[in-house]
Amino acid sequence: MESVHKRYGAADVLYDVDIDVPAGNVIVLRGANGSGKSTLLRIAATLTSPSEGKLFVNGVDALRQSADARRHIGAVMHSPMLYSDLTVRENLLLFATLCQLASSDERVDEVASRLHLQPRMSERVRNLSHGYRKRVAIARAIIHAPPLLILDEPETGLDDSSLADLVQIIDEWRSQDRSVLIATHSVENFTSTADTAYAIEAGQIRPVTTT
Repeated sequence: MESVHKRYGAADVLYDVDIDVPAGNVIVLRGANGSGKSTLLRIAATLTSPSEGKLFVNGVDALRQSADARRHIGAVMHSPMLYSDLTVRENLLLFATLCQLASSDERVDEVASRLHLQPRMSERVRNLSHGYRKRVAIARAIIHAPPLLILDEPETGLDDSSLADLVQIIDEWRSQDRSVLIATHSVENFTSTADTAYAIEAGQIRPVTTT
Protein backbone atom coordinates (compact mmCIF):
# COMPACT_ATOMS: atom_id res chain seq x y z
CA MET A 1 0.00 0.00 0.00
CA GLU A 2 1.61 3.23 -1.17
CA SER A 3 0.55 6.85 -0.62
CA VAL A 4 -3.04 5.79 0.08
CA HIS A 5 -5.51 8.55 0.77
CA LYS A 6 -9.22 8.00 1.43
CA ARG A 7 -11.93 10.59 1.69
CA TYR A 8 -15.69 10.37 1.99
CA GLY A 9 -17.14 13.58 0.61
CA ALA A 10 -15.27 16.38 2.34
CA ALA A 11 -14.09 14.13 5.17
CA ASP A 12 -10.53 12.73 5.00
CA VAL A 13 -10.24 9.31 6.63
CA LEU A 14 -6.72 8.21 5.62
CA TYR A 15 -3.76 10.45 4.83
CA ASP A 16 -0.81 9.34 2.68
CA VAL A 17 -0.61 5.84 4.21
CA ASP A 18 2.34 3.59 3.32
CA ILE A 19 2.40 0.08 4.72
CA ASP A 20 4.17 -3.08 3.57
CA VAL A 21 3.24 -6.62 4.65
CA PRO A 22 6.21 -8.77 3.61
CA ALA A 23 5.89 -12.50 3.04
CA GLY A 24 6.27 -14.41 6.30
CA ASN A 25 5.41 -11.37 8.42
CA VAL A 26 2.60 -10.56 10.83
CA ILE A 27 1.70 -6.86 10.96
CA VAL A 28 -0.50 -5.57 13.78
CA LEU A 29 -2.39 -2.28 13.46
CA ARG A 30 -3.92 -0.72 16.54
CA GLY A 31 -6.16 2.29 16.91
CA ALA A 32 -9.34 3.59 18.48
CA ASN A 33 -12.74 3.45 16.83
CA GLY A 34 -12.90 6.06 14.09
CA SER A 35 -9.13 6.18 13.63
CA GLY A 36 -9.32 4.73 10.12
CA LYS A 37 -8.01 1.21 10.74
CA SER A 38 -11.09 -0.60 9.40
CA THR A 39 -11.07 1.60 6.30
CA LEU A 40 -7.40 0.76 5.76
CA LEU A 41 -8.15 -2.97 6.01
CA ARG A 42 -11.14 -2.69 3.67
CA ILE A 43 -8.86 -1.07 1.11
CA ALA A 44 -6.24 -3.81 1.62
CA ALA A 45 -8.97 -6.42 1.10
CA THR A 46 -10.16 -4.67 -2.11
CA LEU A 47 -13.59 -4.06 -0.55
CA THR A 48 -13.14 -0.28 -0.80
CA SER A 49 -11.14 1.73 -3.32
CA PRO A 50 -8.76 4.45 -2.15
CA SER A 51 -9.27 8.01 -3.35
CA GLU A 52 -5.57 8.11 -4.22
CA GLY A 53 -2.60 5.77 -4.01
CA LYS A 54 -1.48 2.30 -5.10
CA LEU A 55 -2.16 -1.21 -3.82
CA PHE A 56 -0.38 -4.41 -4.80
CA VAL A 57 -1.26 -7.86 -3.46
CA ASN A 58 1.20 -10.66 -4.13
CA GLY A 59 2.47 -8.75 -7.16
CA VAL A 60 -1.00 -8.01 -8.57
CA ASP A 61 -2.15 -4.41 -9.09
CA ALA A 62 -5.26 -4.64 -6.92
CA LEU A 63 -6.77 -1.39 -8.20
CA ARG A 64 -6.60 -2.49 -11.84
CA GLN A 65 -7.09 -6.24 -11.34
CA SER A 66 -9.21 -6.52 -8.21
CA ALA A 67 -10.72 -9.91 -9.11
CA ASP A 68 -7.25 -11.41 -9.56
CA ALA A 69 -6.02 -9.79 -6.34
CA ARG A 70 -8.88 -11.27 -4.31
CA ARG A 71 -7.69 -14.78 -5.13
CA HIS A 72 -4.63 -13.99 -3.01
CA ILE A 73 -6.61 -12.60 -0.05
CA GLY A 74 -8.56 -14.08 2.85
CA ALA A 75 -10.41 -11.52 4.95
CA VAL A 76 -12.30 -11.57 8.24
CA MET A 77 -14.10 -8.25 8.61
CA HIS A 78 -16.78 -6.95 10.98
CA SER A 79 -19.42 -8.47 8.70
CA PRO A 80 -18.88 -12.26 8.49
CA MET A 81 -19.59 -12.24 4.71
CA LEU A 82 -21.58 -15.47 4.98
CA TYR A 83 -24.95 -16.56 3.60
CA SER A 84 -27.24 -16.72 6.61
CA ASP A 85 -29.80 -19.07 5.05
CA LEU A 86 -27.16 -21.67 4.16
CA THR A 87 -25.68 -24.16 6.59
CA VAL A 88 -22.09 -23.93 7.75
CA ARG A 89 -21.09 -26.75 5.39
CA GLU A 90 -22.95 -25.20 2.46
CA ASN A 91 -21.20 -21.87 3.04
CA LEU A 92 -17.76 -23.41 3.19
CA LEU A 93 -18.40 -25.65 0.18
CA LEU A 94 -19.63 -22.65 -1.79
CA PHE A 95 -16.48 -20.65 -1.07
CA ALA A 96 -14.27 -23.67 -1.75
CA THR A 97 -16.00 -24.10 -5.12
CA LEU A 98 -15.66 -20.40 -5.95
CA CYS A 99 -11.94 -20.72 -5.20
CA GLN A 100 -11.82 -23.72 -7.56
CA LEU A 101 -10.28 -26.02 -4.97
CA ALA A 102 -9.63 -29.50 -6.31
CA SER A 103 -10.72 -31.34 -3.14
CA SER A 104 -13.45 -29.11 -1.75
CA ASP A 105 -15.03 -31.62 0.65
CA GLU A 106 -11.69 -32.59 2.17
CA ARG A 107 -10.61 -28.99 2.59
CA VAL A 108 -13.94 -28.05 4.19
CA ASP A 109 -13.56 -30.89 6.69
CA GLU A 110 -9.98 -29.84 7.40
CA VAL A 111 -10.76 -26.20 8.22
CA ALA A 112 -13.90 -27.20 10.13
CA SER A 113 -11.79 -29.46 12.32
CA ARG A 114 -9.20 -26.72 12.89
CA LEU A 115 -11.91 -24.39 14.20
CA HIS A 116 -14.00 -27.02 16.02
CA LEU A 117 -17.03 -26.51 13.78
CA GLN A 118 -17.99 -30.16 13.28
CA PRO A 119 -20.98 -30.07 15.68
CA ARG A 120 -22.44 -27.08 13.81
CA MET A 121 -21.89 -28.06 10.17
CA SER A 122 -25.59 -28.77 9.50
CA GLU A 123 -26.87 -25.61 11.20
CA ARG A 124 -27.91 -22.52 9.27
CA VAL A 125 -25.57 -19.62 9.88
CA ARG A 126 -28.43 -17.37 11.02
CA ASN A 127 -28.98 -19.68 14.02
CA LEU A 128 -25.37 -19.56 15.22
CA SER A 129 -24.03 -17.50 18.09
CA HIS A 130 -21.76 -14.56 17.29
CA GLY A 131 -18.74 -16.61 18.35
CA TYR A 132 -19.56 -19.48 16.02
CA ARG A 133 -20.25 -17.11 13.13
CA LYS A 134 -16.79 -15.65 13.68
CA ARG A 135 -15.27 -19.15 13.58
CA VAL A 136 -17.05 -19.85 10.28
CA ALA A 137 -15.83 -16.52 8.90
CA ILE A 138 -12.25 -17.48 9.79
CA ALA A 139 -12.71 -20.89 8.16
CA ARG A 140 -14.02 -19.20 5.01
CA ALA A 141 -11.05 -16.81 4.96
CA ILE A 142 -8.41 -19.54 5.20
CA ILE A 143 -10.07 -22.21 3.07
CA HIS A 144 -8.00 -21.38 -0.03
CA ALA A 145 -4.77 -20.85 1.96
CA PRO A 146 -4.33 -17.26 0.68
CA PRO A 147 -0.90 -15.56 0.68
CA LEU A 148 -2.42 -12.60 2.56
CA LEU A 149 -4.76 -13.00 5.54
CA ILE A 150 -6.52 -9.81 6.71
CA LEU A 151 -8.18 -9.80 10.14
CA ASP A 152 -10.24 -6.89 11.47
CA GLU A 153 -10.58 -7.22 15.26
CA PRO A 154 -10.70 -11.03 14.94
CA GLU A 155 -10.68 -11.56 18.70
CA THR A 156 -14.20 -10.12 19.05
CA GLY A 157 -16.63 -12.88 20.01
CA LEU A 158 -13.98 -15.58 20.40
CA ASP A 159 -13.51 -17.49 23.64
CA ASP A 160 -10.01 -18.22 24.93
CA SER A 161 -9.82 -21.60 23.17
CA SER A 162 -10.88 -20.16 19.80
CA LEU A 163 -8.47 -17.26 20.18
CA ALA A 164 -5.65 -19.73 20.85
CA ASP A 165 -6.64 -21.60 17.66
CA LEU A 166 -6.50 -18.34 15.72
CA VAL A 167 -3.06 -17.44 17.07
CA GLN A 168 -1.87 -20.91 16.04
CA ILE A 169 -3.23 -20.34 12.51
CA ILE A 170 -1.43 -16.97 12.36
CA ASP A 171 1.84 -18.61 13.43
CA GLU A 172 1.30 -21.29 10.79
CA TRP A 173 0.73 -18.63 8.11
CA ARG A 174 4.03 -16.99 8.99
CA SER A 175 5.91 -20.31 8.99
CA GLN A 176 4.58 -21.00 5.47
CA ASP A 177 5.89 -17.63 4.25
CA ARG A 178 2.44 -16.08 4.03
CA SER A 179 1.46 -12.66 5.38
CA VAL A 180 -1.05 -11.51 8.01
CA LEU A 181 -2.41 -8.01 8.61
CA ILE A 182 -4.38 -7.59 11.84
CA ALA A 183 -6.30 -4.59 13.16
CA THR A 184 -7.10 -4.84 16.86
CA HIS A 185 -7.91 -3.00 20.06
CA SER A 186 -6.13 -5.74 22.02
CA VAL A 187 -2.53 -5.77 20.82
CA GLU A 188 -1.59 -7.97 23.79
CA ASN A 189 -3.46 -10.89 22.18
CA PHE A 190 -1.04 -10.83 19.24
CA THR A 191 2.16 -9.42 20.73
CA SER A 192 3.92 -12.77 20.64
CA THR A 193 3.14 -13.22 16.93
CA ALA A 194 3.71 -9.69 15.61
CA ASP A 195 6.78 -8.82 13.57
CA THR A 196 5.83 -5.14 13.26
CA ALA A 197 3.15 -2.98 14.85
CA TYR A 198 1.67 0.33 13.77
CA ALA A 199 -0.60 2.79 15.52
CA ILE A 200 -3.18 4.67 13.50
CA GLU A 201 -4.47 8.00 14.73
CA ALA A 202 -6.68 10.38 12.76
CA GLY A 203 -5.93 8.53 9.54
CA GLN A 204 -2.14 8.52 9.83
CA ILE A 205 0.08 5.62 10.86
CA ARG A 206 3.35 5.36 12.74
CA PRO A 207 5.44 2.35 13.78
CA VAL A 208 5.36 1.37 17.44
CA THR A 209 7.03 -1.31 19.58
CA THR A 210 5.08 -4.39 20.64
CA THR A 211 6.82 -4.69 24.01
